[in-house]
Amino acid sequence: MELLNMASIPMNIDDLPSEILMQILSPLTTIELLPLARVNRRFHDLALRLIHTRLTNAAFLPEHELILECYHPSAKISTPTLQCDYLGTDGLSGYEEENQMSFGQFGQLYSRFRPVLQEGSRRSRSRFPSVGGGSVEGDDTATVTVDLDDGEMFSQLCSVTSMVKTSSRRGLYLSHVNINDGVVRVFRRWLRQCHKGELKEQDQILWTDRQKNVGLRFKVRENLGARAGPAIWTQEEEDEDLPVSYELEYQEVLVRTGQLLLKVERAEDQEIHNTDLGFVRETGSKVPCKGEQMFFWMPPANTYDRQHWGGSAPSVWVGGA
Repeated sequence: MELLNMASIPMNIDDLPSEILMQILSPLTTIELLPLARVNRRFHDLALRLIHTRLTNAAFLPEHELILECYHPSAKISTPTLQCDYLGTDGLSGYEEENQMSFGQFGQLYSRFRPVLQEGSRRSRSRFPSVGGGSVEGDDTATVTVDLDDGEMFSQLCSVTSMVKTSSRRGLYLSHVNINDGVVRVFRRWLRQCHKGELKEQDQILWTDRQKNVGLRFKVRENLGARAGPAIWTQEEEDEDLPVSYELEYQEVLVRTGQLLLKVERAEDQEIHNTDLGFVRETGSKVPCKGEQMFFWMPPANTYDRQHWGGSAPSVWVGGA
């Protein structure tokens, strides 16, 4: 009789135990989960807990790597791609119900990474000291040089931040998701103030987009040997138009943690739906593959290998190097 009475009681999804609700909500992506946080207080707390856990995991980039391409427009080909090592996420710790963060606070979290030269670039740099920075063999410090000519008030750096999943084959990515693609203006005044230590820490960051999703922090040093004119010349406020050169040493790349989470989910979706898809960055090298596979790469005509790629050139290519 009691069972019959219980069956007649109207029930809804909010009456389910939290453990079952968590199992229902877990498969949803973050974009799908966010609107449900407005249903009621309970859904809000469960969504908050799930996203907090996802942010914590995403900051470490499990099975993925963050790479940075930052170069003057004229030096795109010669500038090496930098690998970014995870340093930490300030303000993000384990979930505590009593001290839980809000969605607004989640949006202000930044994960910090240190850009370093990859192993192949370090060997190249020891042979060619002018590429990438210093000439100490094995040193992974990455730098970029900014030269300002007579009367030039700023230079520009193109910045591309991506998240990739590497494979055992060098230069082949199983997934490649762009995080940010922007152009940064590096002003003469900013360079001088950074070199002299006159700026606050927050003002030393060069943001690559208006939303401030990705920022670059440098240690700035003036290249005194690159100055034009007498050795005793010093650059003062009234002498801003004179030629000058600065070396920018990468300290950190700051990426909004929420953006990292969204890109991790996109990369996972990319891997599921494109299991036979590869992303090749090494132009001009032949990559063996099966006929049903498609690569985001167009080999030069003189290196097209019919043994590996099939009897005739594919009629459709996606992208190109």
